[in-house]
Amino acid sequence: MEDVFDVTGRPPKGRMRAVFHGGPYGEDVGRCIPGPPAPATLSVPLPEGGVHVYRLWTVGSWSDPDDPIAVYNPDGPPPPPPLLTAQERQWAQAGRRGQGLGPVRLVALTDDGRVTYNPDAAAVEAMLAGLGERQYVVLQRLTDHDEGDCHLQVLLSEDAVYEVEDRAGTTGERQRTRSASRAEVRDTILRWVAGQSSR
Repeated sequence: MEDVFDVTGRPPKGRMRAVFHGGPYGEDVGRCIPGPPAPATLSVPLPEGGVHVYRLWTVGSWSDPDDPIAVYNPDGPPPPPPLLTAQERQWAQAGRRGQGLGPVRLVALTDDGRVTYNPDAAAVEAMLAGLGERQYVVLQRLTDHDEGDCHLQVLLSEDAVYEVEDRAGTTGERQRTRSASRAEVRDTILRWVAGQSSR
């Protein structure tokens, strides 16, 4: 990453300011990164060899909403797999039609790039069983554009607790819960898949 700094309060075009907790950039003031949007991870080569990976923790602003500041933390949560874009959703539907299959109502996305269409209870159970620490399963409804993106994400944290976040449509409303029970999380997912509340 190119070294760009700003202490005037207005980063160069195509850049935004960032704050780094710890690591090689921990003492930097005014360091700018590409964005917005801020990259989910930043890899910094170390002089002694190897790479230090920062993870995006949050994006906020001290005073000006048009001047976002990314906060990176080496211990922050890993980014979840990205949701399918509108174009990818169209391709998925077209591919299913081409194979003579029914429409895709739901996809499950995993950190390793796997996509499962219309997952059933067995597929959900297998995905949860295969989760490692700091890994995600994200379920995305393929809805109309007006409804926004509805998705449910499950992260297995370092303390072996599942963190479930339900985000609903254009309102962007989020509901977070934590559970150490895989069976409870599976049932939460299956209720959500069936169109019932995950709460």
